[in-house]
Amino acid sequence: MVPEQREALDESITWMRAGRMSRRRFLERMATLGLTSTAAVSLLEACGGSANSPTGNGAATNLVWQSEQDSTPTYRQLVQTFNETIGHQKGIHVTWNQGPSNTNDLLSKYTNMLRAKDASIDILSIDIVYPAQFAASQWIRPISDSQWPVSEREKYLAGPLKGCTYKGQIWAAPFRTDVGLIYYRTDLVSTPPATWDQLTSTAQQQQSHAKYGYVWQGAQYEGLVCNFVEVLYGYGGRVLDPNDPTQVRVNSPEGRQALERMVSWVGTISPEAVTTYMEDPARLVWQNGDAVFMRNWPYAYLLSNDPNQSQIKGKFAITGMPHGGSNSTGHSSLGGWNLSINAFSPHAEPAWEFIKYLLQPPAQKKAMIEASQTTTLKSLYDDHDVLNRAPLFGQLKPILETAEPRPVSPRYTDVSDAIQRQVYQALRREKSPDEALRDLEEALKKFSNSYPA
Repeated sequence: MVPEQREALDESITWMRAGRMSRRRFLERMATLGLTSTAAVSLLEACGGSANSPTGNGAATNLVWQSEQDSTPTYRQLVQTFNETIGHQKGIHVTWNQGPSNTNDLLSKYTNMLRAKDASIDILSIDIVYPAQFAASQWIRPISDSQWPVSEREKYLAGPLKGCTYKGQIWAAPFRTDVGLIYYRTDLVSTPPATWDQLTSTAQQQQSHAKYGYVWQGAQYEGLVCNFVEVLYGYGGRVLDPNDPTQVRVNSPEGRQALERMVSWVGTISPEAVTTYMEDPARLVWQNGDAVFMRNWPYAYLLSNDPNQSQIKGKFAITGMPHGGSNSTGHSSLGGWNLSINAFSPHAEPAWEFIKYLLQPPAQKKAMIEASQTTTLKSLYDDHDVLNRAPLFGQLKPILETAEPRPVSPRYTDVSDAIQRQVYQALRREKSPDEALRDLEEALKKFSNSYPA
């Protein structure tokens, strides 16, 4: 919505409450504003009385939540429940906007909107890699300790919280997360690999039983960043200093070990074509029974156990990322979505009420059970109902506890692009690992010189 559309929306709701607009006219006007019929009916239901408040006087505060894409009814139902309960009590009504299938489209929408200081969306779902960038641009509001005390935040997974933190301040609330996993064939591998050396040697030994030893995401896109940092973190390296994003750490002995290991896989335990693989191409090779190991996200678990499309149902398990060198702990890369408040919205407090509702056990549990979303409230990974419906979540808990975000930077888009280009050139053997890391270091230092103060 542009500001004019938002103004027309508020005006229409006011007229409905005052009895000055018919139901038919209201729905027609909502269609001209670009609202879906579901959103319009939700608004209409909220307009049933003279107000959306327990006393029936005064107009409701109308909020708009722009989410990522949800292919289930879950987000719509969560909004409806809020509007009928907490929203009704506090005079708040939320309209949900479905997100696009391409997350880059959503980023473009936010960028154009927020550069114009547009307040037409109050609550923004943003990818795990963008809180620092949005915070540095002053596009989102910080979440204060009084709103969300440390004692409450401690109930949520540490990794997603790190991704929402910039300069010691929380800028978004982590609603759902995602985590990189190693899938392995239990009919070929008796013990999951603890180190990258073990994964490599086991893949070599078992390759006579499968076409490939290891498939992963080596194409030049965001997935390659996730794969690279998982190997890098496993060797104890970092792209940027976690406490100071202006300090570049990638060109290190650990960085060299990690990139040399990845390059060594291409054409040996991994196909040459792995440099074209994204998530689904790797998954399809794996499901056909053509790989001993695969790196992918939790979404591949149910698909790999579907007998209608998988040759390996019941023949695999998952584990966390291996470690390497002198390091003793592996770290999976985090994905996920966070809830933030538009800095230009005049409704910061009502927006926080809705975000707080989404963080509570009932909403988080519903997202886990009905949408298979990996939410962030730690206690739910031991919840009887959740584990009965989706035992995978019990296996994810220890992996999530050691997972780490991708580099936190106010210029993440540039950081990601530089990692993609240099790591990809190394995988294609267009550069040596040393050259790629040196060039990556130089590029990242240029970005760090232009970070906001």
